[in-house]
Amino acid sequence: MLIGGFILAGLLLIVILACSLSGRSGQSNREFVELVPPDPEQPLPPSWSKLRSFKHGAVCADGEPCALIGKTILERNGSAVDAALAALICNGLINMQSMGFGGGFIMTIYEKESNRAVILNARDAAPGAAHAYMYNGTVARASQAGPLAISVPGELAGYWEAHQRFGKLPWAEIFKPNIELCEKGYNLTNIQYDGLLSNKTKIFQDPYLKELFVNRTTGTFYKAGTIIRPKKLCETMRIVAEKNATEFYNGTLGMTLVEDLRKRGSIITFKDLNDYRAKWEDPVSTELYDGTKVYTPGLPASGGLLSLILNVFDEFHFTPNDLANTSSTIKTYHRMIETYKYAYALRTELGDVKLPELFKNLTSKDYARSIRMMIRDNRTWEDPVHYGAPNFTNPDDHGTAHISVIAANGDAVSVTSSINMYFGSGVASENTGVLMNSGMDDFGVPGLLSYFGIPSNPNNYIAPGKRPLSSMSPTIFVDNNGDVKMTIGAAGGTKITTSIPFVIARHLWMGNTVKEAVDAPRIHHQLYPMEVSYEYGVPKPVVDGLKALGHKTSRYRGRGSVICLLVRVNNTIYANADHRKGGDVYGID
Repeated sequence: MLIGGFILAGLLLIVILACSLSGRSGQSNREFVELVPPDPEQPLPPSWSKLRSFKHGAVCADGEPCALIGKTILERNGSAVDAALAALICNGLINMQSMGFGGGFIMTIYEKESNRAVILNARDAAPGAAHAYMYNGTVARASQAGPLAISVPGELAGYWEAHQRFGKLPWAEIFKPNIELCEKGYNLTNIQYDGLLSNKTKIFQDPYLKELFVNRTTGTFYKAGTIIRPKKLCETMRIVAEKNATEFYNGTLGMTLVEDLRKRGSIITFKDLNDYRAKWEDPVSTELYDGTKVYTPGLPASGGLLSLILNVFDEFHFTPNDLANTSSTIKTYHRMIETYKYAYALRTELGDVKLPELFKNLTSKDYARSIRMMIRDNRTWEDPVHYGAPNFTNPDDHGTAHISVIAANGDAVSVTSSINMYFGSGVASENTGVLMNSGMDDFGVPGLLSYFGIPSNPNNYIAPGKRPLSSMSPTIFVDNNGDVKMTIGAAGGTKITTSIPFVIARHLWMGNTVKEAVDAPRIHHQLYPMEVSYEYGVPKPVVDGLKALGHKTSRYRGRGSVICLLVRVNNTIYANADHRKGGDVYGID
């Protein structure tokens, strides 16, 4: 009896101690249990990715064969746009979990001859039958997976529009190496295999995807390294190469696609495909103190937020000293985090609507300066209202892919493409092999609370033909002489808008090489949830320093964002493909 009492008392003491630990500094004890391996005390060694340099052009892609295909297009005297399109088509094959003909993209193009930048908006759009309340009474997650998650794809319409204006090689020639790769088969990558494992339900519920990726004998996914031959998609590539993209939107191919989707329960019609148009738009532009011009897309992309963040960073006048030791790094990261929070407060109001006053603030030097003055180096705030956030949010977006190109003539392309979630809606057209997006989930839905219990943003509600808000921010930097200085973009949902300025700041102002800047473990804050997300590799003393300033922290387990950065210095292009996804850079010496 006495022994039993001691045991009970001991158990109670353990529970009390556990509860006490979990309440310290607002940090859950779960964090300490889950940090395996623990945060390192010192910075990590360089990753395996190579810093590359070229003289006469380069293509960065998050799929290695795609960078090589883009390079071969440049070697054939193709334009920067030709190379980007060829690399995109390739990425839609070997990284179909992230992008493809069933998705959409945003492209920033800089033409050296005219010293002009333009934006091509080929973001997917809501079908004509879509409306703000369409998910009322539907099954859970209907906007994330299944036929009602699919928006009208813009990918091929955008390819055709870009090629018509900036292409040099024949349309069929940019498809040729991709058709050859498709018919020969590509090696299933570790990245795609991981995506299969984490999206098992989607794959097994779709007959086409199951046939493509599941071994009939074992009933399990093919292993990384297996040759994948998506025959129906190869046939679609051939048809589009021979007849151009109008076959997808106005021809038999489009009719076949729509009929396949109708059988699955989609509301997309042939008229929706007929009516879709990729749009040419002016870029959002801002100028940094050193005269560097920044060109990035406006709404529904997030280039405006990126411009604001860069302008606030510019107000801090960062130098290499800001990363010189632990103390200075903590202060620098704190300033970055606070900037992200002010920017994301504005994101909650954005959508595919005209917001002239709000957008004026996003590019205003005075507004950036006012934010800089509100940031305190010794504290943070937990109330989103402090940062100007209204009481609603916008959804996150997810799987994306990015291509960056600089051509020998000085032209450049930065393009980000997406089918939204990994493997999109999980619905593939059985007769065309096209995997469809889940773009409808990027809209807000009236009456539906976000994961954080906040209503969605009315400016981003569904309407026919409307394009959902996106974190895509393909960006080009140009110097005083009109020469391309950098082209950058990222995949990674809401982390896109914080990772790009993080990498740019480290390279442009803080003395990092291209590779050092891309390798550096990243920090992220999107206001909801009210916590700093950071990547493994941020040194423990820095994390502890951020906690001491009042930040709640959470280390994310996934890949986060994936950067493609090309930098041009004295007629040499330095390039690094992010080790986080296994891409590469190929160029011409």
